[in-house]
Amino acid sequence: SMPKATPARSRGRPAKLSRDQILSCALKLIERSPGQKITMTGVAKALNTAPMSLYTHVQHRDDLMDGIAERVMGRIDLQLNPQNPWQDRVRVWLQRCYEHLSAYPQVVSLLPQSDHIPPSWLRVHAPLILTLKDAGFTGQQLATASQWVGHQLIGALVMGFARKRSTNTQQEVSDLLSQLDSSQQSAFADILPYLTPDTELFAYTVEQVVLALEARLSQ
Repeated sequence: SMPKATPARSRGRPAKLSRDQILSCALKLIERSPGQKITMTGVAKALNTAPMSLYTHVQHRDDLMDGIAERVMGRIDLQLNPQNPWQDRVRVWLQRCYEHLSAYPQVVSLLPQSDHIPPSWLRVHAPLILTLKDAGFTGQQLATASQWVGHQLIGALVMGFARKRSTNTQQEVSDLLSQLDSSQQSAFADILPYLTPDTELFAYTVEQVVLALEARLSQ
């Protein structure tokens, strides 16, 4: 049976809830089943309390998710060594964010929402902007480059979640080839032995990002 996310408490008086407890419980729910949608009702149920009692500490679901994002993002090591070349700092930033956020689809799904960006994402993004500034980007170029790098990261994460189930890409594609005509089939024959799972493509994305930024700077 699943471990209860509720803290043990003595019978009689219900424990006093705190924002800290609510966020800890919600985070446990996410870590236990990363695909599950987090709701106020679900968190209240796990805490053995009524949803209304959460609203004293959490204004609404956006506030709950911001609080969760704050905790998740706060665990990313964003110390980038200023002595290292900017290219390495971009690589490290991308890799650390990708590895850490891969475990939190619910938090990543907040990032493409233009109407509501978690404040914690801006803190995570700041070291990237400073790194690109060091590289020589300014003004409009700096804004566009830093936004684009962020998009590459989020896109790769979203694709990784969407296709996490697929581990044998070669077999999958091979099974579908019979549905194509012969010229289309031959296009795939060349790449079939080399196809890798989507999650392993991120290293390639990182190198493409660095190359693209270098090309921009040299223009």
